Amino acid sequence: MQTLIQIIETWWTGASRGAPGSVLRNAVPERVLIPDCALSDPVLLHLVRSYESRQFAIDHGTEVVRFAQQHGEAFPLTIEHTAAGIHVAFLGYHTRRRPAKAVSDVLLEPNCWVRIIGNYRMAQESAWVYRKVVFNIFHGPALRANELMASKPPIARIDHQRHLW
Repeated sequence: MQTLIQIIETWWTGASRGAPGSVLRNAVPERVLIPDCALSDPVLLHLVRSYESRQFAIDHGTEVVRFAQQHGEAFPLTIEHTAAGIHVAFLGYHTRRRPAKAVSDVLLEPNCWVRIIGNYRMAQESAWVYRKVVFNIFHGPALRANELMASKPPIARIDHQRHLW
C-alpha cells in the first residue's frame, strides 16, 4: 500500500491581500490532478506551487517523486505505517523555539484521504511574505489516487488557517 502526499503551496506578499490579487489567490484549487506514476515507493510526493509573481498560475508539469528526508524536514507532517492504515500527524506551523507537537492526528485506512490546510507569514527584508499549504494525503494505490479522490470526499478536512494580519 502506498501513501501519496499532494502539497499545494501558495506564496504571496501584501500586494495580493486585497482585490484583484486576492481573487486570483483564492482561486488556487485545493486539489489538482496527479500525473501518472510508476514508482513503487511507499511514500510519494506531488508538490505544486503557485506564486503571486506568476499570477497564481498552477505548474501542471510537476512529477510525482519519492518522499525523501528533505521533504520531511520542509513540511510539518509525520507519517507512521500501522496494521490498520497510516497515522498522519500535522505538527502545525509555529516558531522554532517551541517543540513540535501534533495539532491534528488522523488514521487513514486504505483507499481513504484527508485534507489538511495551514498558513503562516514570515518576515522578509522589506515586507511580509504569506504562505498557504494544502496537504491532500491519500493512502492506497497511487495509480488510483485521482479516481478515488474525485469520487470520495476526504474523511476529514482539517483547517488550521489563521487570520494573517
